[in-house]
Amino acid sequence: MRTYIDRPQFLPAPDPSGPDPSSPDSSGTDRSPLSRHGALPREEAELLLGSDELAEALAAGSWVEPFGGVVLPAALSDDPMARAAAALLRAGDQAVISGPTAVAMHGCGPADDEAVHVTVPYDRDVRSRDELVVHHAWFRETDVIELDGLRVQALDVALADVLCTGPQRRALDCLERALCRLGSGAEHFRALVGERLARRRDRRGTRKAYALLELAWAHPTVAGVAL
Repeated sequence: MRTYIDRPQFLPAPDPSGPDPSSPDSSGTDRSPLSRHGALPREEAELLLGSDELAEALAAGSWVEPFGGVVLPAALSDDPMARAAAALLRAGDQAVISGPTAVAMHGCGPADDEAVHVTVPYDRDVRSRDELVVHHAWFRETDVIELDGLRVQALDVALADVLCTGPQRRALDCLERALCRLGSGAEHFRALVGERLARRRDRRGTRKAYALLELAWAHPTVAGVAL
């Protein structure tokens, strides 16, 4: 199931009058999709910049290493897309942005959580550390979509996880944001999330999730604003 709702609002929509996103920005950082939103494997950055130069930049704080083996310019250290790209580089090709981070990328949750959540298959030996939260689970590629060049859980998959594992108030708010934005498709989407819960192997939290799913109100909207 692939769910698309408008443009993901993890970051503000680009200013059409602004600079070309495929060209370097004012800080000299290439922000094109090929640059992985500014994040680079450390080995690749050493080839591009030089080992000594990168070490000096990291020591000076002009570059940072948010996750082991992945670096990015310090100017992007708080950029959610750059951090998500860095997390995927750290977790490997089969990783997917998941849970609350994925919900935020779909525009249905706050992007104020410093932690980045990713899910990897059980055979991947990647562990949580600092602000990288790693979940191990089997998942289908049909449950993964691409948003701004990044592998992200489909919205119904991510929300089912948040409803089961997240704080109740925040989980309900995220679900209601999704229902609000989907308009006439809200009830169909509610049913999709219910199907995800029914098929969930880990049954922990599902009773709470069903209650929140039934409680959630699909607010009417005008021009995307809840009434």
